[in-house]
Amino acid sequence: ARASELRAVCAPRVAAALARGPDLAGARRELERAVDHGLHVLVLGAADFPHCVAVIPDPPLVLWLRGALPARPGLAIVGARRASTRGRAVALRLARAAAGAGVAVVSGLAYGIDAAAHQGALEGGGPTLAVLASGLDRPSPRANAGLARRLLDAGGAWLSEYRPGTPPAAFRFPERNRLISALSRDVLVVEAGERSGSLWTVRHALDQGRDVLAVPGPVDSASCLGSNRLLRDGAGVILDERDLLDRVAPETGPTGPALRARPSVSGDAARVWAALADGPAEVDALADRLGLQPGPLASALLDLELSGLASRHGSRVLRAG
Repeated sequence: ARASELRAVCAPRVAAALARGPDLAGARRELERAVDHGLHVLVLGAADFPHCVAVIPDPPLVLWLRGALPARPGLAIVGARRASTRGRAVALRLARAAAGAGVAVVSGLAYGIDAAAHQGALEGGGPTLAVLASGLDRPSPRANAGLARRLLDAGGAWLSEYRPGTPPAAFRFPERNRLISALSRDVLVVEAGERSGSLWTVRHALDQGRDVLAVPGPVDSASCLGSNRLLRDGAGVILDERDLLDRVAPETGPTGPALRARPSVSGDAARVWAALADGPAEVDALADRLGLQPGPLASALLDLELSGLASRHGSRVLRAG
C-alpha cells in the first residue's frame, strides 16, 4: 500500500516506515557486526532455534548466541543480587552438585546468587549458560566480565534477545527472565526478598509450566521473605544437594557413579576427600596432615557431609564415595 493509504489507518510516521519496506542494508550491517563479535544469529522458526524457547507464549524473533547451547533444558538458579554470604555459598554448592551430575546451570550473570551459580557450575565441571539483558558485545555487569569469559572457555554460552550495542536497562531484566525459565526444566530460587527480580522468573516459569523449587531461609530475614513465601505456596523444598539431585538428576543420585567418579566439591573439601581415600581418619590427624585450621576444616567436612561424600562418627571421618 502507498503511504497515503496507510495514513488512513495508522500514524504518519508508521505509514512512512511501512511504505519504505524493510531496511535490508541495516539487517546486513547487524549480521556483519554479529560475525565480527563471534556471535551466531538464531531466528524463530529455523532448525537451530531452541524449541523450549519457541513454544513459550511470547518468544523473541531473534536470539544472539556466543558459545554452545546445552543439548537439553537445564536448571535455572536465581536469587538476590545483594545476597547474604550464606545465600551465595548455598547457590555455589547446589550449582556445583548439579553440574557435577551433568545438569546445565542457567542464570543471568548478575551479582549475588547468579554469579555464585555460574561459579559453582564451573567448579562442578559442567556447562553453564548466561542469559543477558544487554547485547552480547557488552556483557554486564562489567565486574563479572572475567566470570563470563571463564564460562565461555569451559564450553558454556552467552545468550540474548538484544542485538549488539544494546545497553542494559531496568525494563529488560524482567523480559530477559522469561528466557532463563524457558531454557530450564526447573527454576531454583536460593534467596529472594519480597520484591526480588528473581520472582519475575518464577512468574514466567509458572506460565511456561516449569517446576519451581526454593531453599528455605531464616524466617526473620527480609532477604528470604520472597523465597520462603514460595515454599508456603507450594514450591518444592530443597534442603541440600541430595534433595536437588533427586529432582533434577535422579538417574545419578548424590552417591551415584557420576559423583563418586568426580566429587562435587573443591578447595579444602576436595583435599580432605582425597585424604580420606586411605581410610577413616581422626579429625585432629586430618588437620595436622593437611595443615588446616579448625574453622576451614569444619567447613570442608560440612561440605562433604552435605554432598553425601563423607560421614562423621564421633571424631572419626569416613569417606562415603
